[in-house]
Amino acid sequence: MEPRFPLILKSAYGPVFIKLDSILHINAEDKHSRLHFTQGKSMVLLHSLNDLEERLCCGQRIGDRVFLRTHRSCIVALHHADGLDGRDQVVLNVQAAPISRTMWSSLLHLLGSIGTPKEALRSA
Repeated sequence: MEPRFPLILKSAYGPVFIKLDSILHINAEDKHSRLHFTQGKSMVLLHSLNDLEERLCCGQRIGDRVFLRTHRSCIVALHHADGLDGRDQVVLNVQAAPISRTMWSSLLHLLGSIGTPKEALRSA
């Protein structure tokens, strides 16, 4: 099911509307999170990574988008992933996001079950 509205999240400046396609990855920062956009910018959100993991339905397909918590400190938009760097990082544009050893098998299972638009991820 394709979401009709953007995600509404809290920042230090008040509520912000975030399009799912614009999310590259999210990192934990103390009790908050830092959202990295596909355009290269970032923003601090007043949400925990656990809250964002639930809101993004991590591990499930949302239309043509797939988010996965790859590490205790990171959520990745797999639909923007360019490939895997060994067994410990997902390559996103020029950035890299960590993959924990415990999430490696979940990542491979998810990629195998949903398929991915990027040929580089299929070779994992």
